[in-house]
Amino acid sequence: MSEKLIELGTCKKPHGIKGGLSFTLYNVEESVLKKGIEVILFPIDQASSVDAKGQKIAIKSISFGNKITAYLEGVADRNLVEEMIPFSIWVARKALPLLLEGEFYVEDLVGLEVFDHASGKKIGTVDSYYDNGMQIIIVVNGNKKIELPLVDNFFPVIDTDNKRIEINLPQEI
Repeated sequence: MSEKLIELGTCKKPHGIKGGLSFTLYNVEESVLKKGIEVILFPIDQASSVDAKGQKIAIKSISFGNKITAYLEGVADRNLVEEMIPFSIWVARKALPLLLEGEFYVEDLVGLEVFDHASGKKIGTVDSYYDNGMQIIIVVNGNKKIELPLVDNFFPVIDTDNKRIEINLPQEI
């Protein structure tokens, strides 16, 4: 698969006996998952492998509530679900909604160059990000690894068009 993929979450357990899956999503409030959308499933132990082959499959139905329950096309019993799990859930980047001016997907920051806002000196590049339960943390790799919450105080300039981020470094770094 040469298209850019975005990871949305994981599935580690079945739901019921009729092929239901219990999804854990990184962003439930703004999920793009809905009936008919194609997801790409990677076995969790292979998701980071460059050669991993994902399984493309459409969502038959999905419900959001205390937990997220999904049914996939062609998956009609618990035995098949048990064979599939655990897996990570991905979608093609092009399946995500278009953004308004000044908005970005956090995934789009990965690989951008990072500069010190005050000095203009290059610090490194965005390596990855994660959600610590309270906020998104951006991981910058350069001479040393820096992890900062994605808030305006630390990230005054995020220019995805020019692939440039400027940050205010904390005093102790």
